[in-house]
Amino acid sequence: MKNKFLFLTLLCTGLLTSCLKDDKYALDPSGGTNVVEFYNIVAPTSDYNAPCLVYTKAFEAEAESILTAGVNYAGPENLAPKDIVLQLAVDPSIITTYNTYDASKHYVQLDPSLYSFPTTVTIPKGKKTAFFEIKLKTAQFDFNKVNALAIQITNTSHAVVSGNGGGAIFAVPVKNVMDGIYKIESGFVQRYSAPGVPTVNDALNGNLAGNPDLTLSTINATTVEITNLRWAGGTSSVSGINNLRATLNPATNQITMSAAGNATLKNRTGFENSYNPTTKTLTLNFDWNQTTTPREVGLVIKWSKVR
Repeated sequence: MKNKFLFLTLLCTGLLTSCLKDDKYALDPSGGTNVVEFYNIVAPTSDYNAPCLVYTKAFEAEAESILTAGVNYAGPENLAPKDIVLQLAVDPSIITTYNTYDASKHYVQLDPSLYSFPTTVTIPKGKKTAFFEIKLKTAQFDFNKVNALAIQITNTSHAVVSGNGGGAIFAVPVKNVMDGIYKIESGFVQRYSAPGVPTVNDALNGNLAGNPDLTLSTINATTVEITNLRWAGGTSSVSGINNLRATLNPATNQITMSAAGNATLKNRTGFENSYNPTTKTLTLNFDWNQTTTPREVGLVIKWSKVR
């Protein structure tokens, strides 16, 4: 199924005389110069002081995914007095500027072979907005990069291009097949004070069914990070296994467990670790601290919803 996402927002611009006091991104049409800009209804994922706005939408890895974006005419003239033709172009300098502002993002401009969009968009006479499709080859994306597409309105046949809203970054991460929110169907945890010596009167041991949902977040094409794993009773989080991860072998649907924060964590020998793509169910059996204070976990978790 093609992914469709409609980006619609109103952006403040220094070319207008003022913005609404309680909303940086809402235009005041009562005065100033009419502008053209990107038009979105979703909240930007960039912060208030960012040099440009960033909008994020995650996609499944498909041969073709579609992002529907919009442009807007705003200012004292409520509607376009005539057809307004906008020129669009990729502008990697927008990403360079943003990465300098926030080095933690590391956005990487998509290779031209991975997307296409029209270079002209027309806002019809008597209208305020127009929409266009960005086609993305998400199945070919590099999962190890923070994929993004920066687009600039380079020219307009009427009004002026907004100083702040005339360019935008569309961050387009891709989810692997295991990504999502999972319900715990069944499970257990057992702690040991020494190898072969189960802990006694330990309230953290026991049944995991009914514990809060787990979140599986894409790391790359075959690996997810598992968060919100808790001890029996669901009140306290399991510690000592930071960055718990499950890696899928697509050829066999077998899973390899690991934890970046604990090198001892691994699959339990002789127990199942697998992914069922039909039911979106993961069966996981792993342990850690095998030679000191072992901990054993068994889980059957089923996909519940997108994260």
